[in-house]
Amino acid sequence: MPAGAFGDTASDLNQKIVETQKLIDQYSTLLNSASQQAQTLSNAVKTLDLTQKKLQTDLSLTTKQISKTGLTLEQLDDQIGETEARVDGASAAIAEGMRQMAMAESQSAVEEFFKDRSLSDMWDYVNALRSVQARVKTRFDELRDLQDDLSDKREKAAAEKAKLESYKRNLADQTKLVAVSKQEKDQLLAETSSREAAYKKLLADKIAQRAAYEKELAEYEAKLKSVSASAVPGAKHSVLAWPLTDIGITQYFGKTAAARTLYKTTGTHNGVDFRAPIGTPIYAAMSGVVTDTEPTKARSGCQYGKYVLIKHPNGLSTIYGHMSVVRAKPGEAVVTGDLIGYSGDTGYATGPHLHFGLYVTAGIQIVDSSALGSKACAGIKTVASPASGYLDPMAYLPAL
Repeated sequence: MPAGAFGDTASDLNQKIVETQKLIDQYSTLLNSASQQAQTLSNAVKTLDLTQKKLQTDLSLTTKQISKTGLTLEQLDDQIGETEARVDGASAAIAEGMRQMAMAESQSAVEEFFKDRSLSDMWDYVNALRSVQARVKTRFDELRDLQDDLSDKREKAAAEKAKLESYKRNLADQTKLVAVSKQEKDQLLAETSSREAAYKKLLADKIAQRAAYEKELAEYEAKLKSVSASAVPGAKHSVLAWPLTDIGITQYFGKTAAARTLYKTTGTHNGVDFRAPIGTPIYAAMSGVVTDTEPTKARSGCQYGKYVLIKHPNGLSTIYGHMSVVRAKPGEAVVTGDLIGYSGDTGYATGPHLHFGLYVTAGIQIVDSSALGSKACAGIKTVASPASGYLDPMAYLPAL
């Protein structure tokens, strides 16, 4: 959308941005409530409807932010143009002052004196020269101030441009997310034909697929060499940052009551699950290099689905699973807080959330699921580790 579209002023756009953000917050509250309700077909459809409305509102907000930033850039361009004109004027004045001084100094005071000039004329000459020098200094100071002003405006313009480019990337992501959300709903309705019994069977099948995959993975990981204790960094809170802005933990690490029910083979959950409706931005929990991603190939019942794996310089690696859209790329350096993708329910998730896992880097293996003996997930990558290579993220995240 062009800057200043529909005649909106910066004040108008600010008001619209505030109103749109309030609407997004309302949808977020409704989604959080819906995610805590029983898993029924009607609630699943309701959640997908709310998700789509929230994503469309996110899209609207980003469009407004683009308009506002574009308007700010236009204003900065005008101010920079005016400042440059003033700099040019000051430069011309300095040049003229220098020219006058050169002319005045082309003959020495002695030569002036011997041209039968009076002493009064001599003093007038000196004073004129001093006056020219003072004007040159004034112009020079003015030029320096103008250049500082211009430099500040250019920095602001560069920051606004970077913000605009970020908004445009988000716009592309959000457009994709709206399509993903619609596809999720259409697929759910197609698979169940709006029948609750069909939905329950679909859910049961996903749980069975997860259980089968978990067993295959556990058997494979049991054969891996244990990680040396010396390779495990000491636990300390705030080594990692939260991967989401709104923290709602739905399942903790380890042999929890929920894990004993959900994971029949091991009874252990190997990460922390966060509440995260489809399209929730996910951020790098620590600076590092992206080791691996899966941005496209995801199959129901196959571990993390779309994911990002990041290697950190302290011997740790973090994984972000069940994403809907992956932004990061293998080999890319990221810093804490960088946007790396958006939450979803891919892989063996039975609902939208973020699975956040923490590994000892030395224990990681990235293999095709066929290496586990899995036929259902052959062709889908998995991240494996011996049991000693899994760490409790809560011991490294900020204390609650």
